[in-house]
Amino acid sequence: MGVHVPAGHLLLNRRLAKAPVDAIDHVITHEFCHVAEPHHGAAFFELLDKVMPDWGRRKQKLERAMA
Repeated sequence: MGVHVPAGHLLLNRRLAKAPVDAIDHVITHEFCHVAEPHHGAAFFELLDKVMPDWGRRKQKLERAMA
């Protein structure tokens, strides 16, 4: 749903506007975590767990909303 672009901007899919707010929060938080941890390695998920412990539930909600 979110994509990093070269100039340091964040580009979000328009369909995200129809998602529940807590699912949108997940996408934004996920992308901000990439500022500190660019790859989906262990350190990235440790950070995501720290700042949004319920990210898995939010991600599932997003996936259901976007299906």
